[in-house]
Amino acid sequence: MRVATSSGSSDAGRTEAGADLEAAAPGSGQPVAHLAVGDDVGLLRRVAERDRAALAALYERYAARLGRYVGRLVGRPEAVGEVINDVMLAVWQGADRYDPGIARPSTWLYGIAHNKARKAIERQARARELPLLEGEEGGEAGGGEAPGGAATPEQVAMSRQLGRSLELAMRHLSADHRAVIQLAFGEDLSYQEIAAITECPVNTVKTRVFHARRRLAELLDRAAAGALAPAEEPMP
Repeated sequence: MRVATSSGSSDAGRTEAGADLEAAAPGSGQPVAHLAVGDDVGLLRRVAERDRAALAALYERYAARLGRYVGRLVGRPEAVGEVINDVMLAVWQGADRYDPGIARPSTWLYGIAHNKARKAIERQARARELPLLEGEEGGEAGGGEAPGGAATPEQVAMSRQLGRSLELAMRHLSADHRAVIQLAFGEDLSYQEIAAITECPVNTVKTRVFHARRRLAELLDRAAAGALAPAEEPMP
């Protein structure tokens, strides 16, 4: 796994240094394994000291989680890798600005991922020459579980259909609403954490979740009735 870890100037400047994340870093020389599992603050401090091994450890801990969120927000699997690479580059360049007194490491990282994903959505919208839309409406869906934990073939088929319907409905939500639904129900984050990530007031988060859940319920009903058209691209 390689990620650019140098800042330059092209557009503000980004030179492809392609620094190897697996490489040991100069600095303290203390192995990353010495840090306790979950000591993300310590890892970020090491990254601020230009420790590439610490950056690699953060990538291993967060790439899948952030990728899941970015994928849901952007709606294009092929764009996820580029966005995550942008996130890690931003972490490399800005770890010295992280303040553990303001936010948890995970909240800080999700905030970066959210901003990078939004920029990717804006690029997609410009490429399609479509206007960006700020709001929509939506909700989340649940699935049944077979008694005793043993799913019947019918239940498996229904679960798969629900998953497809949910994926289709999510693509019809605005990016703002996809974000709060995924963060609240996919990542199980609090309103306060979501507010920090999306950089908006807690009351705005609550309002978005309310409207998003309602809209998503409507979309799922339409999908179940076969009345929801496929969306080639997710709503911006």
